[in-house]
Amino acid sequence: MRHCLFTACLLVLAQPAPAHAAAPARIRASVVARSCPTPQWPGPHMYIESLDTFKGAFVIAPDGRVLQVRVEQSVGGRPWDEAVIKALSACRFLPGRRDGKPVQDVIKRHYVWTLD
Repeated sequence: MRHCLFTACLLVLAQPAPAHAAAPARIRASVVARSCPTPQWPGPHMYIESLDTFKGAFVIAPDGRVLQVRVEQSVGGRPWDEAVIKALSACRFLPGRRDGKPVQDVIKRHYVWTLD
C-alpha cells in the first residue's frame, strides 16, 4: 500500500506545472527629459487672484503625438489651462509599448504656475 501511495505521489509531482499565460510586457508612455517648453503667461495684462495646479491626462498615440488632452483639474481660468496644454502638448513623448510594439497610452501631467 505504501509503495502504491509513494508511486502515486511521485507521478503527481512529476507532472509539469500548468502553463500560465505570461502577461504581456508593458511599458508606459513617458516624456523625453527636458523636451517641454515652459508655458507662456496668457498675456501681459492677464491677472488671476489665485492659481491652482493644472492636472491633465494626455492620450499619446503610438507615434508619440498627443491625440487628446483631458483637463482633470483646472488652474483657475481657461487662458492658463490652454497655455499649459499648448506647452505640454509640444513635449516629446515616448509611446507606451506592449510586447515591444508601440501602443496608445495615457500619461498624466501636472504644472504649477509660479508668480515670479
